[in-house]
Amino acid sequence: MKKTILIPIALTMAAVCIFAGACAGGNANYVSNDAQDLLQEDFGIALKKGDTEMVAAVNAVVDAWVDDGTMDKYFEYYSDLADENSNPTAPTGLKLTWDLDEYTDTLDMYTESGFAPYEFLNSNGYTVSDGNAEEGAYAVAGLDVAIACQVAENLHCKLVIHDVAFDDIITNLKQNSGKAIAAAGLTINEERLQEVDFSNIYSSSTLSIVCAEDANYHNLKDLDGLKIGVQKGTSGDLIASAAKTSAGYTYEVEDAPSVTIKLSSSDTEIVTYETYAAALAALQTGKIDVIFMDKVPSLLLLANI
Repeated sequence: MKKTILIPIALTMAAVCIFAGACAGGNANYVSNDAQDLLQEDFGIALKKGDTEMVAAVNAVVDAWVDDGTMDKYFEYYSDLADENSNPTAPTGLKLTWDLDEYTDTLDMYTESGFAPYEFLNSNGYTVSDGNAEEGAYAVAGLDVAIACQVAENLHCKLVIHDVAFDDIITNLKQNSGKAIAAAGLTINEERLQEVDFSNIYSSSTLSIVCAEDANYHNLKDLDGLKIGVQKGTSGDLIASAAKTSAGYTYEVEDAPSVTIKLSSSDTEIVTYETYAAALAALQTGKIDVIFMDKVPSLLLLANI
C-alpha cells in the first residue's frame, strides 16, 4: 500500500521529548526502537461508507486544526497529560472543555481508551456515558476525543463515547444507524477502506519495537523467531500477521520497487492482547519478547512504568 510521508515537525519533536523524558525518568529496562524497515502510518477518523455529511463535518475540524497548528498543540498537550510524571499547562486559547449537554441529537464515538495520546483514561477528559463502564462512569481524554467533541459541538449534538475492544470498533461503527464516528488512532489502509470511509489525515506515526534495552531489534525482520506481542486488530497485529504468512507483508513506495518482509521462522509467534497494558505485563514477565506498536503510544507506555 502507498504511504504518505508526512509528519509535522512539532509532532516529531513531541515524540523525541517524550522519549527523553522516559529515559530520564529511570526506565532503564525497556526501550522503544523504530521499525526502520517500515514506512509511516497515517491516521484518519473512520466514518460509515457513503456518509458524506459526517465526512465533511469531520474534515472541517481536521483541516482547520492542521492548517492553523491547533492539531500540533493538542497533540503536545495530550502527550504531556498522558505522562504521569508531567503536569502540563494548556497553551493559551486551547479549548479543553465542551458543554454538549444542551443538545438533544447524539453523536456516537467508538474508541478504545488505551492508546495515549489519542485516547486514554484521565479525569480531565470527557465522561464515557454509554453505560458500558463496569466500575461506573469514567473519563477519556486525548486528541481523538477533542476532535470528536468539536465535531459534536459543530453539529449541535451530545457526544456519547463507547469504549470498546479495538477489534470491534469498525463493526460497531458500521452497525450504528445515526451520526457516528470511530477514532482510535486508526491507520488508513486498504483493508479498512473496504469497510469504511476516512477523514483527511490528521496525524501520523511510525511503528515501534518495545524490547529490553540490551536487545538489538530495529527492524520488523529482526523479530523472526520471537514471540511478538500486539494489540488485536491494530496495524502492528495486521502487519506482523501478514509478514508471518507465506506471501509476507508487502508495501509500495512511489517510484521504487515494492518491499516485502517475511517472518519465516516456525518459532515466530504473534500473541494478541486486548490492551497494550496487558502486552506490557506479558513482556515484563517474559511471556513475550517484544511489543510491536505505534511509536508515540509506546513512549508513553514506557514513561508510565
